[in-house]
Amino acid sequence: MTRLLSRRALGWAVAALIALVALMSIWPPATMQPFMAQLIALRSFQVVGWALLGLAVLGIALLRRRLARPGAHRPGLRTGSLAAVLLIVALVHGGIIVSRGLSPRSEAPQDSLTVLNLNTEREDVPARDVATAATTASADIIVLTETSEDYGQALAGMLTTEDFTVYTAVGAPGWQDTEPEDGGIDPVRATTVLVASHLGQFRQVEGPQGAGRGLVRLEPVDGTGPVIIGAHTYPPVPGYMSLWRSSTAVVASLCQAPAPGLILVGDLNATRDHAPLRDLHECVSAGEQAGIGGLATWPTATGTTLMGATIDHVLIDPGAWQARSGEVLDLPGSDHRAVVVHLTERPQGH
Repeated sequence: MTRLLSRRALGWAVAALIALVALMSIWPPATMQPFMAQLIALRSFQVVGWALLGLAVLGIALLRRRLARPGAHRPGLRTGSLAAVLLIVALVHGGIIVSRGLSPRSEAPQDSLTVLNLNTEREDVPARDVATAATTASADIIVLTETSEDYGQALAGMLTTEDFTVYTAVGAPGWQDTEPEDGGIDPVRATTVLVASHLGQFRQVEGPQGAGRGLVRLEPVDGTGPVIIGAHTYPPVPGYMSLWRSSTAVVASLCQAPAPGLILVGDLNATRDHAPLRDLHECVSAGEQAGIGGLATWPTATGTTLMGATIDHVLIDPGAWQARSGEVLDLPGSDHRAVVVHLTERPQGH
């Protein structure tokens, strides 16, 4: 009898531990640490993983109940309880994704300002494809990470509907970056922003230190219009974890006291589940407002926007802008998807 009770206690302890791990996966306490940072980024995979595990455990519970001897003490109760927890966890993960938006719409409201955000993966996306996407979307602001000024100028020449001014910032090389032998720069260090001429003149000013790869900050010369920031933080990979944590924190801090009219765009290498982006302070996610915040922007290898991580963002000053619609686009050559959002200006005082 004692041995039986010990086995039951051990079984309940193991089930409780698995249930605790599953529950902690919803809002883990250490989202900036190795493994956990990658795990929480892939919430859509957790939906599938916990659901499959829950169904498997439920199957075991039903089988044990069916094969139990007459008079057995609550057969399948432990495994059934664990299955219920795992399935609930899967539903919660799925609910969070759905709440952020899975409804892309390409329609742009009248008088909207359109932002296109894309990591070109070291300029592997043909400029002509970016030009086509930008023209189709009627983009006014184009933010391209891992993209040099030369690429930006070539793209501007392809955008025939309007003149665009090109701005570029280049970050310091990382220890894993490889510089071209011709004396150029690795595009991974560059962020390039194109701004349509009808938005007025902008001056490029120095951004905060420690923001990762190149950070472009543009302020309107006449003081009216958006403040545009293009950013690219370091990735959460071995050798860069410390830089990832610090650069993500620096970029996120731009929303603590944002410049009026701020539009912060880029590959932030973090999801809304990572600590720096959980609280956007005085910014809001334009993607979530537009109903596309739950769609994956990386990696394209999954073949669907329902699986992956949402790490490419457009964050806005909600006192100045309202996101009305948006979409996530696949362009050839990049492991990131392009994000397009259509913004309208809020009336003053709202």
